[in-house]
Amino acid sequence: MTVISKTFLKIPEVFLMEIGFIGGGHVAQVLASLFINAGHSVVLTNKHGLDRLKPVIQRLGARAEAGNLAEVARQELIVLALPYKAIFELDQTLFNGKAVVDATNYFPHRDGEFEQLTSHQLASSELVAHHFKGAKIVKAFNTIPVANLENLARNVSDDKRIALPIAGDSQVKATVSDLIKQIGFTPYNVGDLKDSLKFQADTPLFLFSGNRNELTAKFAK
Repeated sequence: MTVISKTFLKIPEVFLMEIGFIGGGHVAQVLASLFINAGHSVVLTNKHGLDRLKPVIQRLGARAEAGNLAEVARQELIVLALPYKAIFELDQTLFNGKAVVDATNYFPHRDGEFEQLTSHQLASSELVAHHFKGAKIVKAFNTIPVANLENLARNVSDDKRIALPIAGDSQVKATVSDLIKQIGFTPYNVGDLKDSLKFQADTPLFLFSGNRNELTAKFAK
């Protein structure tokens, strides 16, 4: 990976990453735009055909391209930005050995009944990890409406930035935490993937935005 200067990103020693998105909708587009602004490159795919992504790629600019599933899977970091139920239509071996961010939310009325999830036997991201057994997975970017992300990003001190909860594989968590900082937020380490139960769509953390102290208080309730 290439190192770019702090004069470009205002962050010392930022390593450029190649980031793939499964999904080309609003979540993928907003996150891709933030990552591109931080100097990274992105590859997006969707199930509707790459022609549908041409206007999106044009808006995102030279650091973005459309690709098929195999091309997305070759990127250093893969973001799942598609309806939750669609995850289980993907090949279970697609992300073997890869770093994966689960940015999805499980909604029973849309995604169908998963008894292990509605009973909280498993976090929704744990079920994703069970599907992609060879992947290293973290949960992130799922709590704040994506439309607000660009407006909430701030180049201010860490304690004043909006904090984004993250949980899962420790190595990937470190990488994604750096990415969260680069796009103007504070990473909030919740723990292992099981702990992502605490900030799913059926919790008080969903749609909540606050700094580190405010998020700590919210978790304590």
